[in-house]
Amino acid sequence: MDRFALETAITACFNTSEDLKLVTERVLEGGASADMLANTLIGIQELHELRCQRAFDIFEALLKSGKIS
Repeated sequence: MDRFALETAITACFNTSEDLKLVTERVLEGGASADMLANTLIGIQELHELRCQRAFDIFEALLKSGKIS
């Protein structure tokens, strides 16, 4: 792993914003039931947590390896 992997992982965390924009558009168009909305938001939450955890795991690995200080 290197700092570029960390940068990529951090950048992926910002995808959550795009995910939420898409859901918002769907809701505003009237094409989302409460159940669909709840399930979609739960899924986005899980993905965001996974993306952030991956970034943190890479960060920790780089610290341990001494590649960043």
